[in-house]
Amino acid sequence: MWVAPIPVALIIGLLVGAQLPVGDRAPVPAAPAAASQNPGAQDPGQETNPQAPAAPEFPDVARLDAQDPTALGDVDAPVVIVAYTDFQCPYCAKWTAGTLPELITKYVEQGKVRIEWRDLDLFGDASMTAAHAAQAAAMQGSYVAFHTHMAKGGSIAPDSAYSDKNLKATAEELGLDGEKFLADMDSNQAKDAVQRNLDEAIELAVMSTPVFLINQTPFVGAQPLENFVAAIDTELQQAEGGQQ
Repeated sequence: MWVAPIPVALIIGLLVGAQLPVGDRAPVPAAPAAASQNPGAQDPGQETNPQAPAAPEFPDVARLDAQDPTALGDVDAPVVIVAYTDFQCPYCAKWTAGTLPELITKYVEQGKVRIEWRDLDLFGDASMTAAHAAQAAAMQGSYVAFHTHMAKGGSIAPDSAYSDKNLKATAEELGLDGEKFLADMDSNQAKDAVQRNLDEAIELAVMSTPVFLINQTPFVGAQPLENFVAAIDTELQQAEGGQQ
């Protein structure tokens, strides 16, 4: 029997309860792949109370690996956002197309924020295939480009986009080696990387997407850009205060 090294019940309570700011997020399907490995998890579908006290911080799961091809930004950035997303989550696509470019321009390119992704498979086979494809894109230095392409227009790509034929075409459209891309998708390296992300999400009871940890502070849903800006600026101010 799998036992979490951290109090999962507490984490679930934070996601379900009235302590987190919540924006648009995709509901958990009836039988998500990750949830099947953690039958105690619940669907965080309740609205939150904005007057509730701030939630405690999550464990520090930032990897800060300068060679991580699935991350964007300086490893020394004072703010690290860990993003739990799913390629079949409509709100993740909305965030990727609408909010991510603004965060990159305003913070990542200025060395203030680093973003680390964790692709999940809450929506079934297409999600898992997409996660493996993202790892294959990462092996050719195009992880973020692949994410952006698959969320074009703020909408999720159809399941048909994840056939071998269409994935190869997408890879080649992004300037990648299509044959290598397909081979890398099926590699142990890609599968192990995806499984590591899934294990981490299960440990934290992240059962809905998108979920973000902004310097360990949970931030749920594709909230308006101004909410992300406010949260990031708060973390930057705290970081600057700690350096004085």
